[in-house]
Amino acid sequence: MVGTLDSSVGMNPDLHEVDVKYLPPLAQELVALIGFSATIHLVEARPGIPLFVPNVLHAEHYLIGVIGAKAAEALVKNYPGETITVPNCKLALVKIRQRNILKSRQDDGYSQTEAALLHGVTPRWVREIESREPEEEKNLRLF
Repeated sequence: MVGTLDSSVGMNPDLHEVDVKYLPPLAQELVALIGFSATIHLVEARPGIPLFVPNVLHAEHYLIGVIGAKAAEALVKNYPGETITVPNCKLALVKIRQRNILKSRQDDGYSQTEAALLHGVTPRWVREIESREPEEEKNLRLF
């Protein structure tokens, strides 16, 4: 999974490494409906902004360009004529990035500087994240 995050809030974490419990309820529902990748693309395109879902999907519709035809069709099927407010997921994406920073340090063996460069943060921020990790989890890594 290393290298899947960039420094912005609009990150693109690896779909297989994400714990959706960090996402708001509507985002969790969207992940179940259209998949994680399409949900993140939608969040990046319209963070916290209402989105009108049409009753009928036309070939040139905005949603197709953002999330793909299959995901757009699923939205239209499940939310026809409704306006949904796409969650911004900022806190969840920050938590995911922090978890991935720890993973790159612990599992992948990157130095603080390497992990910082990989994730677009400073080495000081990597140390800060590591200092917040519960002692029990730090000790479990020893075994």
